[in-house]
Amino acid sequence: MEAFKKVGSYVSYRKLTIGKFLLVGGSAVAINLALLFLLVNYLGFNSPFGENLANALAMELSIIYNFFLSRKFTWRDRPKKSGKNLGLQILGFHVTIGTTILLRIVLFWWLQRLGVFYVLNAAIGTGLAASFDFLVYDNLIFKKGG
Repeated sequence: MEAFKKVGSYVSYRKLTIGKFLLVGGSAVAINLALLFLLVNYLGFNSPFGENLANALAMELSIIYNFFLSRKFTWRDRPKKSGKNLGLQILGFHVTIGTTILLRIVLFWWLQRLGVFYVLNAAIGTGLAASFDFLVYDNLIFKKGG
């Protein structure tokens, strides 16, 4: 019960940042899908290989967009890194996203074996991944004090 109180207190304390995080993440998804659409339908990435390449490019560009908007908007009150430290911060952001992708794949497989409906399964994974990402970004990637 004490753990739920701590979680509730943390969420209450960070609710504005959480809202910004969700807004930025949602806009990154929109950017990702728009870029994928543009690359495939207007820039000639319309073969099986091209679509996969377009997907990878759209993901990477939306991750970079997400990082810089998170830095400027969501965690604007945190110290701004530059040079080598900025590169390490971007790398940490990418590693976090890569980790949550792997966790979602494993969780999806596990929940699928338990018979969880695939849409609910994906929603659970997305929610848990977003929670994990937020905690890592808030406490490590964009931590107070640099």
